[in-house]
Amino acid sequence: TVQGRRAVRVFDGVPIPEQVMRDCLRDATLAPSASNLQCYELYWVRDDRKKAQLPDLCLDQPAVRTSGEVVVIVSRVDLWESHLEKLSDIMTDKGKKPLKGPVRAYYEEIVPMLMRTDRWGYHNLKRRLMFWYRSRSEPTVNGPVTRADHRIYGHIQASLAAENLMLSLAAHGYESCPMSGVDQRGIGKLLGLPSSAEVTMVICAGTGTPEGLLSARVRLPLCDLVKEV
Repeated sequence: TVQGRRAVRVFDGVPIPEQVMRDCLRDATLAPSASNLQCYELYWVRDDRKKAQLPDLCLDQPAVRTSGEVVVIVSRVDLWESHLEKLSDIMTDKGKKPLKGPVRAYYEEIVPMLMRTDRWGYHNLKRRLMFWYRSRSEPTVNGPVTRADHRIYGHIQASLAAENLMLSLAAHGYESCPMSGVDQRGIGKLLGLPSSAEVTMVICAGTGTPEGLLSARVRLPLCDLVKEV
């Protein structure tokens, strides 16, 4: 599946069967997620009016014009608190089985400390001082400290889900093409996203055509990318 996945830029326009898409989207949500907060959303664009506006917002790239399906991958770090609450309800059976020991400390103390931020930067400064102090005597994490760190965190989580989606599509016999060179703000407005949400990428999917593969696969030598230390 990994070796068979390619970025295909021209599709035949035929929609993917609904059940297959639902299977692939379900697989996407099985991606690794830091603290299991799953700070992302996957927008499967099915509304004809919205689909008709996407090519312009994707700079008229052939992949979106010819795809059978389009999924917009969105980073939602702003949802961490509500996701943590829902996750806690699931893990504790709505409070009937309280978390204990290190797990409880992690989800009730450490995660809120790492994720909470405010417009004046109080929590950011608190984390920066704490990490600096701890690093003087023992190995410690170095972030997140700033809002920029949280943005990076969110796009990483969203990208992991995106890769799972593309691999699942490949396993089902379909091609895909991830695109980040798009009008993120315009797409966010089209989808009705709040300003706190950020589009990570757009994934086009469907049955590829021969002209959709622009060249043979080319990769840098393994020694340039993999280092044994």
